[in-house]
Amino acid sequence: MRDHTTPSEAPEHSGTDTLKALIHEAEAALTSVKEGHSANLEDLRARLREAVDEGKALAANLGKAVKRQAARADDAIRANPYPTIGVALGLGLVLGILVSGRLRSNSAS
Repeated sequence: MRDHTTPSEAPEHSGTDTLKALIHEAEAALTSVKEGHSANLEDLRARLREAVDEGKALAANLGKAVKRQAARADDAIRANPYPTIGVALGLGLVLGILVSGRLRSNSAS
């Protein structure tokens, strides 16, 4: 399956990298509070507000990306309905076999 992402659509940083940076920033802020640096409380509040704003922006961007990918999947399914039905049938069959085997082994014990 081809990746339809153009260079202009690719994010500068991945979502996980941004979340890791936000978590690191929050941990640093909490450490400074634990160490009793109450003089930096306003700085801490500003940093946390900024981190929350970045988190909200990231969530909005991820939501848009999910919607964009869902639209692409919908287009692919509409363009190729019969292969899609075959794949869904095959996956359902495999999952059904796995679940029924697991149910049989649980009821036997």
